[in-house]
Amino acid sequence: MNPPPPEPIHTFCRICEPGCGLLAEVRDGAVHRLRPDPDHPVHQGFCCHKGVHYLQVHRDPDRLNHPLRRTNPRSEPGEFATVGWDAAVHDIADRIRAVRDRHGPDALAVYQGNPSAFNGAYYANAARIARGFGTRMRFSAGTQDTSAKYAASEAIYGSALAHPIPDLLHTGYFLCLGSNPAVSHMTLLHISDPMAKLRAITARGGTVRFVNPRQIESATAETGDVLLIRPNADFFFLAGVLHEIVFRIGFDRAAVESRARGVDDLLAVVRRYPPERVAPVTGIGAAEIRRVADEFCAAPSASIYMATGVNQGRLGAAAYWMLTMISLFSGNLGRRGGNIYARGIADAVLGSKRRRADPFFDHQVGPIRTVAGDLPAALLPEFIGNPETPIRALIVVSGNPLLSVGGEDRLRRAFAELDLLVTVDLYRTLTGELADYLLPATDWLERADVNYLSTLGVALEPYVQYTPAVVPPAAQRRDDWWILSRIQQELGVPTLLDDPEPDPFAPIEATLRAAGTGLADLAAQPCGTRVLPEPDPAHVFDIAVRHDDGLIDCCPDLFARSLGAIEAVHADLAAADPDRLELITRRTHHMVNSWLHNLPVFDREIDRGNPLWMHPADARRRDLVEGDLVTVRNRFGSLEATLRHDAGLRRGVVALSHGWGQQGARGLGVARDKGGANANVLAPTGRAGFDPLSNQSQLTGITVEVARAGATTTGIHREKRKQ
Repeated sequence: MNPPPPEPIHTFCRICEPGCGLLAEVRDGAVHRLRPDPDHPVHQGFCCHKGVHYLQVHRDPDRLNHPLRRTNPRSEPGEFATVGWDAAVHDIADRIRAVRDRHGPDALAVYQGNPSAFNGAYYANAARIARGFGTRMRFSAGTQDTSAKYAASEAIYGSALAHPIPDLLHTGYFLCLGSNPAVSHMTLLHISDPMAKLRAITARGGTVRFVNPRQIESATAETGDVLLIRPNADFFFLAGVLHEIVFRIGFDRAAVESRARGVDDLLAVVRRYPPERVAPVTGIGAAEIRRVADEFCAAPSASIYMATGVNQGRLGAAAYWMLTMISLFSGNLGRRGGNIYARGIADAVLGSKRRRADPFFDHQVGPIRTVAGDLPAALLPEFIGNPETPIRALIVVSGNPLLSVGGEDRLRRAFAELDLLVTVDLYRTLTGELADYLLPATDWLERADVNYLSTLGVALEPYVQYTPAVVPPAAQRRDDWWILSRIQQELGVPTLLDDPEPDPFAPIEATLRAAGTGLADLAAQPCGTRVLPEPDPAHVFDIAVRHDDGLIDCCPDLFARSLGAIEAVHADLAAADPDRLELITRRTHHMVNSWLHNLPVFDREIDRGNPLWMHPADARRRDLVEGDLVTVRNRFGSLEATLRHDAGLRRGVVALSHGWGQQGARGLGVARDKGGANANVLAPTGRAGFDPLSNQSQLTGITVEVARAGATTTGIHREKRKQ
């Protein structure tokens, strides 16, 4: 007898922002196949290879299935024993109480990784769960990737969640900085098949320009070309473009002042950065900067966008300031085809206004602030080692800070001082190797979900989708919200679990009902999906701006106090040795941060060991050849990597992928054998490791020296300069 056909279940990917529609084929309680959903009303059968290969994560024999307790000292390679949930959370709660009794409530810290942002039930309850732990010591991957934008938007618009997105469906000109949509599918922007949208711009006669230190995969004959910029110079490029708009091309002052304040203060800043002054530090000629300004203003509509490659540099927040002002002063902010605010299922900006006028406060580690509730992860070692109020217990949720935060060695030493380290994850990661408890989480095929985050303010094609759990959780895996609530319940904190029938979807249901729908309605829709009205461009000004006077702040105090730091970066770039190398992050098609490393399908020879990519001319200047083992070092750390050539890199720029370095993760069979250097050992650390305006870690544009392994780097550079 032939087996019954598999049951198709409409679901969606939760690896990155697009949330592509998937069709899961289930037979006998197991997922047999994941494929793009051809019936999805928005994605229409598009999904990248990462989503369909997620089934290897779900089936991975290295997955955590039961709570594990450490049985030996953290100074030794981890040995773990299976333990029941009740015993695990009881001991964890006892140890948290002990450190708090001795050191106070802030002796507990929580670190949240970015996969939790794509977990609807957890994300909707994250604020309540965070309050339940009663600590100010909150950290997240946000300060490694997006907090520059949060801080800038809070200052400019009055809300950290106001992020007008490029209207790629209608724009006539798209300027894209620090992003590689073909690989990463864009961030803080929810859109289906982004490369198709870029090709459509040029097909209808528009223009796409990329600004990046390398010839990225997104730049093709069907999209647009790349302006090769020096790392850390994006602010100056944008300021040069804005200079041309406000002082040469001209702008409608009355229109701007009807929407914004501080115009003259902004003009005084921008006057410092004419194209002739910024061209030498950006590596983009003054004529090219003028051309971009002319094109932007001459287009019937123009949009602008920046992503992680700029955020993680030295002036990420300031660059986002200039980007916003270009959109405003060119008349493209709040305009169809320009930059628009997408309401989605609800207005994310409501209730997001900062209560304190000055975000900074004094702490034993120095003047500090929070951004979107988070402290700078770059200072985790300082907070842990703070003699007055140290962190003594740390819970890590779907994160791997040993790889994602700068300065792995410092962080490793700091974690060794903790009295308790708990990880909630799919795997026994590198961070998990140091943990006292490893708590097994469900993957996204094992839980019901709503694409909650992507419906809040950043969806160009707004829709809301519900998916049931495709299959039940295996073994003793539990949802993140359940795990944290169970720990809090043991601590005596009121939680969702106090209800006989806990409903983590209650906040989502309330949001949906306010929008005229609900979970039951979604479940009854084709593909579990309801398409929402397209964004109204006017909502940028009517809704997104949250300042009391309803006006955009063109020159916030946050940036006025940073002008000296901006000039210091300009001086550094202007005085730099022409032979100086700057390290950037290289995204690849076969990894997302550090959490697809254990998939055999993504184990590719060209990426094995995480090679260092260098322009052939830079290699020849250092007497290096492709395949050499090289040492990459600076004052923060050093690593070894195999050299690979990339003629698409700007001269003076080298590249490594981030998220590698799991060879010490004994629970990850594939990732452990792949090896590879952790690029973040070269990142600045301590107070030098982040932008104090935004808490954003500097993880790109890092000065390094490169030499053949075993050679003296500075000696080689000195010899080359003599020649």
